Amino acid sequence: MSYVTMAQQGLAAVDAANWEEALNKLSFALKESLSPVWLIARSKALAGLKRPQEALDDADLAWHMAIERNKRELMATAQYRRGVAFFQLKQYANADYCFMHCMRIIKGGPAVPKEDPGLELVDEKGFWTVTAAEALDAARYDDIGKKDSTLQGENPLAAAAANRPHFKEWRMASNMRIQALSAMEKLPTEDNARKLTTTMVPEKKGLADHQSSKVGVEAAKVEAAKAQTAKTAEVNKAEVKAETPAVPKDTPLRLQDFQSNTQMSVSIFSKGVNKERLQVQFLESSVRLNPLVYPNGDEKEFELDLWGEIEPSKSHYTVTPNKVELSLAKKTPGKWATLKADGSAKRAPVSSPQIVETTSEKAPAAVPAAAPAPAAIPAYPTSSRSGPKNWDQFGADENSDDEKDVNLFFKKLYKGATPEQQRAMMKSFTESNGTSLSTNWDDVKGKKVETVPPEGVEAKKW
Repeated sequence: MSYVTMAQQGLAAVDAANWEEALNKLSFALKESLSPVWLIARSKALAGLKRPQEALDDADLAWHMAIERNKRELMATAQYRRGVAFFQLKQYANADYCFMHCMRIIKGGPAVPKEDPGLELVDEKGFWTVTAAEALDAARYDDIGKKDSTLQGENPLAAAAANRPHFKEWRMASNMRIQALSAMEKLPTEDNARKLTTTMVPEKKGLADHQSSKVGVEAAKVEAAKAQTAKTAEVNKAEVKAETPAVPKDTPLRLQDFQSNTQMSVSIFSKGVNKERLQVQFLESSVRLNPLVYPNGDEKEFELDLWGEIEPSKSHYTVTPNKVELSLAKKTPGKWATLKADGSAKRAPVSSPQIVETTSEKAPAAVPAAAPAPAAIPAYPTSSRSGPKNWDQFGADENSDDEKDVNLFFKKLYKGATPEQQRAMMKSFTESNGTSLSTNWDDVKGKKVETVPPEGVEAKKW
């Protein structure tokens, strides 16, 4: 754990009045950096533990660190912590003196004036002459200490002063002055607690090693807690492992594919693939990916032998949290019989069926001998250079079993897709005029999907 984190935890412990914890953690952090904020916080923790002399040492050093960093608000707070420490030491004159300087800095006075205004408040013997009644009047009639009715509109300057960030600290210092002076007035006239023995600029000393008496105990508790946490984590891990059924080592990766005349899209379901480590090699008849995460958790190479050939330079891949998607550019347009090679020689893809025009001048195609002769082609007026068309034959295969199977395949594919894949399918199919289909939303969302007509067909704009 870094010392900065330790200091932040120490400050939180001070706010929660956990003095021992705050002391230990702030002491650790202060060995790395003499932050005035951390010194002030440790001084407060020491005061909470009734260790006033050590609290005074930290407050003195905090004042010097605040001066070096030119932090006026921390100079004022350091003087306030000095006053609290002197109050606990029952040095009431010194306490009132420090509270007075805290209030003066908050009001905008110089941190170190050329002449110390406090020296005018001691007699020739060095005794502090300020009374509790004078401190009470100063708080009552000072602009920053006016009553609420005044702050609400009778005196705008007082309201502005009260809105300063350290107004609360000014009020606390004022209250502590009254308490210190009231306690001093109960002492004998010649009591040393009535004498001013400190100075506005404290003596600068090094960092004191203020360790808690419970450091060893607390450290042991922390180590015990860490050991118990580690043990519990191991038990939970073992329980989860026992509850999770083992996946056989030979379980293959699940694949899903669909194709157009020019593209073969493949989804390889592999969860947790590291995209920085993954290496994909596109070859003419296969794709190698290393490493992929198999269902049993192993990471190893996967090679996909393809039924047809592809263009490696035009193929690409995308990695998502749950799968790797391949977009393979076919070397020869047409339909593949299947995705994976079956061990036989590579075959040419099957081209999509095309509508063929026939004319009355050409002889009909040969048919089996047993088949009846085709009826005469009805002739209609036409301006076509190729002559009249056989409209009775046009679209005759529209309801063929093969096309029904294709339609059923696409319906199942769309139904089983995720909403993101469905959006990709709709966009690609619509924009390409039915010539392309993609389930990779990241691939198509930022561009228009171009029309890719079958071989021998020309796409025209209407």
